[in-house]
Amino acid sequence: MEKKWFKSKTIWGILIGGLGFLITEVLKVPDTQLPPNADFEQLKVYAESIKAAEGNVGVLIGQLMGVVGAIVGIIGRVKADGKLV
Repeated sequence: MEKKWFKSKTIWGILIGGLGFLITEVLKVPDTQLPPNADFEQLKVYAESIKAAEGNVGVLIGQLMGVVGAIVGIIGRVKADGKLV
């Protein structure tokens, strides 16, 4: 049995997982570098920026898309019974 490539669960899983990875990487908060002799006020600003980044909804959505894409891809590969056209 042959089917069109866009009807493949494996292909859709790969696309969803890849999109999730890209979203996670684009929305990733850059690493925070502290200056060598940071004073207390600078440390407070860095701590607040790190705290704000932890619950970034976009990153969580990207990670969830990656997991869903991987699951769909695995299910598609296991159930595959024909070639793609």
